[in-house]
Parts: sequence; C-alpha cells; structure tokens
Amino acid sequence: MTVKASDLRDLLTSDLPDPTLVLIEGRLAVVKVDDLDTDRFRGALLLVSRAELLGRGVDETSPDGELERQAATISTAVNELGG
Repeated sequence: MTVKASDLRDLLTSDLPDPTLVLIEGRLAVVKVDDLDTDRFRGALLLVSRAELLGRGVDETSPDGELERQAATISTAVNELGG
C-alpha cells in the first residue's frame, strides 16, 4: 500500500470536520473522525489526521516534495505492520 502526496493534499484540503486518512479494505479514504465508529468504517486503519499533519508543520500550501516525504513515512509504517 502506497500513500501518495495527492492523498495527503486531499486530506489537508478536505471540507470534512476533523478529517482523517484511513486504509479500509485495501483502499485509502478521507473520512471524518466520527465516522470511524460506524459500521461502514469498522476495522479501518487510521493512518493520519489533518491535525497531526498540521502538527508536523505540513499544510495545504506545503510543496509536493514535503508531502511526498510525509507520504513515504506513512507508507513505510503501514507496510512494516505486515511483518
């Protein structure tokens, strides 16, 4: 599974309240954090929230290179979960 800079930009520019990037059934989705408690997203793996990215100094105006570095870090963490 590979997170891309565009996935993080989608998260950062989302109109949803408290958006998060999740992995669900092999695909990435931006959902509001409250949706993680619903049946539709039960079992989703929370990858990163907009608040967390902002805390890392990354926002919607960040250059693609910075978003790519953040995406690579997240992808590596997820891939290492598989052993």
